[in-house]
Amino acid sequence: MNERINFETPENIKISYQLAGPGTRFLAWFADCIFLTLFCLFLLVIFVAIGFSVDGVFGDLFESSRRDDPFRKDPQFSMVFLGIWIMIWSLGSFVYFGLSELCLHGQTIGKRMSKIRVVKSDGFSLDPISILIRSIFRLIDQLPILWIVPVLSDSSQRLGDMAAGTLVISDEPSEISPVREILCDRTAAESKFRITAAMLARSRPSDFSAIETLLERWSSLHEEERTALTSTMVLALAERLQTEAPPPAEYQQYLEDLLAAEYRRQSRSLG
Repeated sequence: MNERINFETPENIKISYQLAGPGTRFLAWFADCIFLTLFCLFLLVIFVAIGFSVDGVFGDLFESSRRDDPFRKDPQFSMVFLGIWIMIWSLGSFVYFGLSELCLHGQTIGKRMSKIRVVKSDGFSLDPISILIRSIFRLIDQLPILWIVPVLSDSSQRLGDMAAGTLVISDEPSEISPVREILCDRTAAESKFRITAAMLARSRPSDFSAIETLLERWSSLHEEERTALTSTMVLALAERLQTEAPPPAEYQQYLEDLLAAEYRRQSRSLG
């Protein structure tokens, strides 16, 4: 069973991730190697086509490929061909994995198929420096003898992960509350109340937890109990956020808009 990793952000927001196991990571890597091989073969065909069309040393070397069995008759050609292939594979690997993780937010095609993702060890999304370090170390990590490293690591990290400070986590959708599911899709334009970044900075993590709990239990509470809890919470929040309290008829809307703004902030910050 894969382990979970729990930590808090500098803003005291609790984050929990399911770590991806070595088996899942290997399947993702194997799928990526298939796509990478096809990509490198495409580049090789282009390179060989260019080699046939140019003069000079490469033109002379590629000239031997027009004969029967060029590898046996011209060992130099086979060495150059092998060198070209290694160069294309190394460069293709660097570009494919680095560009994929940058553009797909910590994923490659193989990782997306396996539903895993790379994040920073603090839970935030990857930055270009982390991707660069991972890409450089990948040339070493692909050595078969080093495949044992993620198996022995408590967090299933390869050497590149350790150097870059990254983790590979499961990207499987987890169960979320109906309130969070609804409010996560609410945009700022759909909100009645304007919630600023300064207001969110003055709030506490416990505030949002209390709001979420209240809204989840909203329909099960008696009207008197709901009114009392909502009034107490909204007035306290308005004072802490240094803003004017809304009319009682709009208390629920105010809490929903505030919680939706916090969800949007978390979505922008986390991986």
